[in-house]
Parts: sequence; structure tokens; C-alpha cells
Amino acid sequence: MRQVGILLVAMLWGLASGCAMKFPMVGAYYKEALIGKADYNLFSGTSQIQLEDRARKVRCEGNTHGSYAPLLTLSGAGYGGEGEIQCSDGRLFKIRWETLSWATGYGVGRDQNGDRLTFVFGMEQEQAEDFLKKELPVILKRSR
Repeated sequence: MRQVGILLVAMLWGLASGCAMKFPMVGAYYKEALIGKADYNLFSGTSQIQLEDRARKVRCEGNTHGSYAPLLTLSGAGYGGEGEIQCSDGRLFKIRWETLSWATGYGVGRDQNGDRLTFVFGMEQEQAEDFLKKELPVILKRSR
């Protein structure tokens, strides 16, 4: 009986905390670097994104939700979603993302002028920049 009580308390604590996971994000538009984070809520399947271009002092925020789940994946690869990111300079990006693993992924978006935003999540900045340099042509081909 005591074990059931402990399990119940743990579940309630998890629900109250929202079971959010935080992922670092690195992105780019106009050859400007964006740094930020994504807070993923395990229960709702949504993410809140915050990105910042420190050089131009532009801040971008938005929400995404999962819209695709593979039938079976042990690695976590293949999940996908979409959302919108609004920037302080007036740009509104409609984005799509896909997971590479349970904790990493990438995304591509376009704003109302057709300009592109690319980003990765779950990677440290150097790893993310290397990934974007090597994989960007493949990602852009898939996103058309």
C-alpha cells in the first residue's frame, strides 16, 4: 500500500510540473545566428520556442505541436510537427520540424516574405553548426 502512495505522489508531482524537457536551439536566418531553447511538454506534445539574435537584438517566440508519429521507432527518429514563431521585427515564420532521436532534431520555416529560417534542437552550439553545414542541403531538399 505504501508503494502505491509513493507512486501516486510521483505521478501527481509529474502532472503538476508539466513534465517539461528543455532543449538548446541554434538557428539561422539571413546568415544571422539565433540561439535559444525549446521547452517540450511531454503530456501535451507541445513546445514553446524562444530564439534570439543578439547582433540585431531580435527576439522570436512561438509554439509547436506534434503532427506526425512513426508507427515504430526505437531511436526516436521520425516524429514531426509544425508551428509558428513570431519575431520582434515583425516576421512570422511557419515552421515544420522532425526528430533525429529522442532528444535532437531540426526544422525549417518560411516567413511572410518567403525568407527561410533553419534550426536544430537538442545539440550544443558547435555540434549544431556542424550539423547545419553538413546536412542543410539535404534538409532543404526534403522541405520543398
